[in-house]
Amino acid sequence: MGAAKPQRLPSAATWRPLLLGTLLGCAFTLYGLRRAPESGCGCQGPTPTQAEQQHDLHALVAAAAGAPGAGCDDASDASPPQHSAPPLPLPWQPLLTPAQLKRGLAYYGSGERMEAVAARLLAGQPITTVTLGASITRGHGASAPDMRFPVRFFHFLNASFPHSGHTFINKGIGATNSGIFAVCLDQLVPSDADLVVVEFSFNEPPEAPLTDPTRRGFEQLLRKLARLPRAPAVIVLHHYAWYFAAADGLQAGQYYRAPEQHLSTLAQYYDMPSPSLRNALYREMQADVPPFKVSRVVKPNQTSLAGAKLPWAEPGTEGQYLFADGIHPSDVGHQALAELLAGVVRMAAQSVAAAAAAGSRDSSSSDGGDGDSASSGNVPAELPPPMIPGNVDSPTSLCAMQESFKSVVKEMRGFAWRAERPDMPTFVEQKWGYRAEKPGSWVELEFSSEEAPGQPGQQPATVHVGYLRSYERMGAARAECQAGCTCEPQLLDGLWDQRVSLQQMHTFQVSQHPACRIRITTVPRRAGTPGGAQPQGAGGKFQLTSVMVAHMPVVLASYALQAHDLEVAVGTASTP
Repeated sequence: MGAAKPQRLPSAATWRPLLLGTLLGCAFTLYGLRRAPESGCGCQGPTPTQAEQQHDLHALVAAAAGAPGAGCDDASDASPPQHSAPPLPLPWQPLLTPAQLKRGLAYYGSGERMEAVAARLLAGQPITTVTLGASITRGHGASAPDMRFPVRFFHFLNASFPHSGHTFINKGIGATNSGIFAVCLDQLVPSDADLVVVEFSFNEPPEAPLTDPTRRGFEQLLRKLARLPRAPAVIVLHHYAWYFAAADGLQAGQYYRAPEQHLSTLAQYYDMPSPSLRNALYREMQADVPPFKVSRVVKPNQTSLAGAKLPWAEPGTEGQYLFADGIHPSDVGHQALAELLAGVVRMAAQSVAAAAAAGSRDSSSSDGGDGDSASSGNVPAELPPPMIPGNVDSPTSLCAMQESFKSVVKEMRGFAWRAERPDMPTFVEQKWGYRAEKPGSWVELEFSSEEAPGQPGQQPATVHVGYLRSYERMGAARAECQAGCTCEPQLLDGLWDQRVSLQQMHTFQVSQHPACRIRITTVPRRAGTPGGAQPQGAGGKFQLTSVMVAHMPVVLASYALQAHDLEVAVGTASTP
């Protein structure tokens, strides 16, 4: 991906009049104020009870308008306003207290990008929101899809700032790390993203130093996201797995377990908010206070990192516990994560409304002049240099999957671009790839394996070749470096005994070269081939589906469906 500079966001002079017009009057959609014909000013507000439950921005709205109340005319003969039950800022009963939310926001920073997004929302504009992460982002631990934290967060955004043009995309891939997203960012994140949530605190290796390739990969992901065309706001969200936070004699609940410290440091360096479940609720977890109790988990037959069997909640008490198992949050935990994210958006909205109020009183700050950066809505066009010494600013990577796989195929004999299941409704379900039907067929792939263009490094690149594995008529192939780069020959076996056909990844290393050419040749099975010369289900079919090149660790073999999940994430716009 090229290092395109982010667009310059509109100045205060551009968005503040529109924002003020949106904030004023009775149509402020953030709080769902509705018309009441019998009311003299035509406005309705929250009941006192509801007002006590929410962080009320109405005063800021009124201040922005330079008028009392919620912008209604002060008519002495007007009948008293009629109070109905408008939505709260959260479209559910809040779980976290204001104090917990404050503790949970480990770092907010200048808020420049976040407040630019909030200004768009307050002005009634649609945004594109993306969540990236592993199994927690995918929704594991939640009892139903609408209980997952991405779905709850998207619900909050749509309920608070309703717009038919909002786009919400969840790209969680279970049991992986940030490396796959850094390599395949172009395919996984739309270029028009406005807000991106990154959640990897459990899946990054806990003991790795900041100079480790995994940390370099995480930094490269943040840099690539920050350089997307719309200069998106990035939130680095931290989950905390109590039973896997073991260190220095504690079997669980160690507060300072990495990698949250490292990922928070990187978030601070790039001025990205980083809400933390640990910071918000550690005291409650430690005291085993409902609904954040950790003495039991929701699911039965679970174990801790130390191998201890975890007691599970009695039926009907699941709502008292924070975790579904030793790793994943329960419905309570998913709600807490969603509220931490909503808290970042609400803080940004408060700052924007306050800046608008100040601008209405000070014309010099509303003409694009020397206001502070948070109120001006401008985002720095350039990123600082990489924080980690020796990290590559704009690393070369390749993620050629589905249609883009064709671009790396240079020559072939006996292979053809075909669908495994042509009658299926979607491209992903049809399982397209380059297929051969007999031994002796070959196909050559060519790509750059350099980390920095024009600067071949000494460390090898990692190649991930995607191929179809199934249980009938499947053959084997040999991969070898044909020109440019060097590598050890590899055997790829398309046959397995699982009664399912899935894409799998074969991983090997090659030397760095600007034109690395790999030939993959289908081969006959022999006695020395794993499974022997004639295993059950053997045949001549072999199908290639993708190739990736990375210079950071990429986890893609944790479970049989993982590569398939990546393929689905690349091939769909996705919904939460």
